[in-house]
Amino acid sequence: MAKSKNKKAMRKMGQAMMATMPLQMKVHVMAKMLLAGNDEDKHRKIMEDVKQKRRFTLPRDQIEWYPTIDHHKCQSCRVCLDFCPRGVFEEDDHDNITVSKPYECVMLCSGCEIQCPHDAISFPDRKDFYRYVYYV
Repeated sequence: MAKSKNKKAMRKMGQAMMATMPLQMKVHVMAKMLLAGNDEDKHRKIMEDVKQKRRFTLPRDQIEWYPTIDHHKCQSCRVCLDFCPRGVFEEDDHDNITVSKPYECVMLCSGCEIQCPHDAISFPDRKDFYRYVYYV
């Protein structure tokens, strides 16, 4: 189940990146992905290469893309803490999960939202943020 959710999160992040790419780059990346087959290490490498080409139209700390937590739904299960490699989430003194570093969130990533078993994490509408991303 966890592996399935990780794949779903990776796929969602990949789709977000693809949505903002120029067509020629999209075709190139899709061809590489097909040639990589089911090799997840190759898929990660391809996406890492794409990330190196991604730029923002504003400084990251001026783009309000980050998760919010519905504390009525949150059960403090810590799944988001374990999932997020950027340390966006933190546990406070009362064991509540908070978004402590919102601007560390990877632009257009919403993998933690899929991981949350209580549906307590949400993001703004992704389409409103495509305009902040371009590729070199």
